[in-house]
Amino acid sequence: MAHGFYSESPEILNHEVFKGVIKFNELFSFGVPIFFVLSGFLITYLMFREVEKNNRFSIKNFYIRRILRIWPVYYLVLVIGFIVFPIVRSALIGSEYPETANPWYYTFFLSNIDQIQASTLPFGIGLGPTWSVSVEEQFYLIWPLIFVLLPKKNFLWGILLIITSSIFLSSFFELSNKNLIYCISYLGIGALAAYIAYHYEGFVRKITNISVFTLLPVFLLLLLTIYTSLYIYSSFLFIPIIAILISYIILQQCYGTKGALKKIPLLERMGKYTYGLYLYHVICNFVVYTLFVTILKFDESIWMAVVFRPIISLILSAIVSIFSYRYMESYFLRLKEHFSKQ
Repeated sequence: MAHGFYSESPEILNHEVFKGVIKFNELFSFGVPIFFVLSGFLITYLMFREVEKNNRFSIKNFYIRRILRIWPVYYLVLVIGFIVFPIVRSALIGSEYPETANPWYYTFFLSNIDQIQASTLPFGIGLGPTWSVSVEEQFYLIWPLIFVLLPKKNFLWGILLIITSSIFLSSFFELSNKNLIYCISYLGIGALAAYIAYHYEGFVRKITNISVFTLLPVFLLLLLTIYTSLYIYSSFLFIPIIAILISYIILQQCYGTKGALKKIPLLERMGKYTYGLYLYHVICNFVVYTLFVTILKFDESIWMAVVFRPIISLILSAIVSIFSYRYMESYFLRLKEHFSKQ
């Protein structure tokens, strides 16, 4: 819903309510860090579980499972962004299409590098969020190799070295937050949480057995850390703090007996649609904005910009994601079962 707050009207952009909503929205801009930490946690935990069950880890099966999960939606979004969107835009507006994105970078999961080099987001609708999927794919390419090649007795020290190196290199070279080396901090701390959860489950259950009221200060501390890093003092040292707090919340949701969001049926059901929701939501925002502003020519107002359109965009994004999962993604996910022995 974050990207649904959009307007091209100078009056709306300068409105105090709109400015306040945008600033408040920035405070909750930790969706991608959560995505990375959770990914590092889940992938590493499943690796440990596969080794325990099968006495081995299949890199080939791992790559195939990731391809079947990630590629269908990703490449559909590329088709929309690079092919469908220019045609539709030309038909509706009739203006020149000023695309700066290199489709080859996007095809080979290097969109994060393309966006770093261009220092701007791509013009094609839906292409912007793909940078984080590219980072994920780059991580998936190297992490199984590290998992297999690194001796198990040194795995913990290996993770700590990777995290430390990521923070140091990101700070020393002032790397973009779309650079894999920068993002490895979040992914690595997620992997560290998986290592601790898998090998010290009793300890994890003990420290996460807290009430929702005790968990609330952890969440508030996360918001305070993000606010400080955004508006008061920017430092790469905030990366591990944010990642550790996110990791603790993930562990609490997995192992805690109180205040687990997974016990809320709607949130539990929506979990499987989140990947599509993430990649489709910008496209749906564009569709809603074009429909109401360009085609139907509704009068622009503050409530349209911060209430009506964002809600309609969210609903449309949910519908598209559910449809995509049921009629496209689920087909490939069934194929995944042939390469899963966990």
